[in-house]
Amino acid sequence: MIVRMKEILLFTSAKSVDDTVQSLGELGVLDVKEINKPNSYNINRIKTEIEDTETAILKLEPFILKRSKASKEVTYNVRDPKQIVERFLKTKTIENECHRRLEVLNQQLEWYHTWGEKTVIQDFKKLAEKSIYLRLYVVDKKIVSQLQKEHYISTFAEKDGKVPIAFFTRDESVTLPFKEVLLPNASFESVAEQISRKERQLESIAVFLEDQAQNIAVLEDYKAVLMDRLAVEETTLGMGDIEGKCNYLKGYIPKTEVASFKEAAKAYNWGYSISDPEKPEDVPVYIKNPKWISIINPVMKFIDIVPGYKEVDVSIYFLIAFALFFAMLVGDAGYGLIFLLLVLIFRKKLPTQARVLVMVLSISTIIWGVLSGTYFGSSEIAELPFLKMLIVDNIASFGVDNVSFMMHLSFLIGAIHLTIAHSVRAVQFINSIRALSQLGWIALVWGLFFVTEQLVLGIDMPEWGLWLFVAGGLLVALFSVESKNFFKSILISIANLPLSLISGFSDIVSYVRLFAVGMATAAVAASFNNMILSSGIENMGMLEILFAAIALLLGHGLNIALALMAVMVHGIRLNMLEFASHLGVDFSGEAYKPFKLITSDNNYNTKNTEILKTI
Repeated sequence: MIVRMKEILLFTSAKSVDDTVQSLGELGVLDVKEINKPNSYNINRIKTEIEDTETAILKLEPFILKRSKASKEVTYNVRDPKQIVERFLKTKTIENECHRRLEVLNQQLEWYHTWGEKTVIQDFKKLAEKSIYLRLYVVDKKIVSQLQKEHYISTFAEKDGKVPIAFFTRDESVTLPFKEVLLPNASFESVAEQISRKERQLESIAVFLEDQAQNIAVLEDYKAVLMDRLAVEETTLGMGDIEGKCNYLKGYIPKTEVASFKEAAKAYNWGYSISDPEKPEDVPVYIKNPKWISIINPVMKFIDIVPGYKEVDVSIYFLIAFALFFAMLVGDAGYGLIFLLLVLIFRKKLPTQARVLVMVLSISTIIWGVLSGTYFGSSEIAELPFLKMLIVDNIASFGVDNVSFMMHLSFLIGAIHLTIAHSVRAVQFINSIRALSQLGWIALVWGLFFVTEQLVLGIDMPEWGLWLFVAGGLLVALFSVESKNFFKSILISIANLPLSLISGFSDIVSYVRLFAVGMATAAVAASFNNMILSSGIENMGMLEILFAAIALLLGHGLNIALALMAVMVHGIRLNMLEFASHLGVDFSGEAYKPFKLITSDNNYNTKNTEILKTI
């Protein structure tokens, strides 16, 4: 649920601003809002240091494994994190320059491999002094014979259809219409020595980086301290100022944390004012649910949307519907079992919420797959006696014509889903006449459901179905808008009603995707099986069975990927678009992010006093 918030205006002496901000960060409950936009050289400097530190950590991580294998003694033992970063950046600059220089030197070395390692560059100048000019080209071998008839040239070994040629002339202005090969700046021996020297330099750099990989933990601590320093600077400079004597800031705090804030304010002699928020649209949203509902949090964070402060928390509705939609869209017990095995194998590497969520989704998929008789798209597995007993014919994937029932089920799920949305909204407006309009919408949803069934499936609407539109339309027209002008509110509601009905009809039809995509997943799996195993396993040799297993693995892997994409597109859409629009949730909120210093622990700060001194 969405936790109620309080607005706080905090006052502190201009002399104790830093201490106040530090104490707030240690308290870690106040979502601070900027009063003045911070703009400071210190902030930009700290941001640069954070970026440099992150770069150092990222680039040093690959060397951790190398160092563990090499088990060398430490050659460069540097413990000052700021010095580590500075040396790392300087080292990377030198390394980049070495690679750039090596590229040039290797091109020159390749020149000698083409024209001869014993070639002496000074000989070109001596020939020029005697009015013999030598120019080098690389040309297509097809034109070499023609050039030999017209000019005095010498050829070298062909390479990749190209022939190096040396063109001799006594006229300095005469050239061939090709790109001339430039001479290197140094002798072959000098180029080879420079390459060797640069390679040794790179080896030394690699040793240095391997040694510094041991200090990644120090750099992580340094980054945390920098992040805290940045937060303090931004908060301090974002505070308001009263004639240089008193500073103040505004923020929001959960109602449940007000008591702890008051205790801190008393301890630090803060002045404050606590009130209900004046502008709900500015209030950050803090969602706190029981553990079993919170397992949907990874999906909500992935989507990165938050309901408004005055809107409804959709977590519980999203969780239940998403588990059902996931099961229907994937729809294969075999795939569900794979998901379950993977999460059990990698359980220690997954966060608790993500692990439990995947287990719930996997089990839901397995249950649906068992009831529909879908196991890797194989009808043969579904025909096994025990598994066949568990199949519900109306939702079976193979052997029965259940298209009409599955479409009916999809429309029914849609109607129930939207009914829940309007029911929740009715409770939200329980003290308002607008609650009656939501009851009207429930009637309209079921009227639209019967219309959809008649148009799509040919099922006649009940005789009393028209009264759903009459009663629902009246309730919506009369009570949708609260206004002092009663007739004006009715006209507005009636004007919006036709488009709303069309939208509601399309929303119910949208739920047919649950059947269509689920059927497609089973059909694609069955198609892969039929293509790969068309001749039967008993007619295959060992090599053919191996190739068939690989093909099945790739085919079903692709099908699983497509099914998961369908879940992300369709499963989330039905919750975030169709359901949320009927629930009146625009997801216009901003998540509650309390100002909290990462390194607020006293022991940690004591340990890192020297790090703080370097900032």
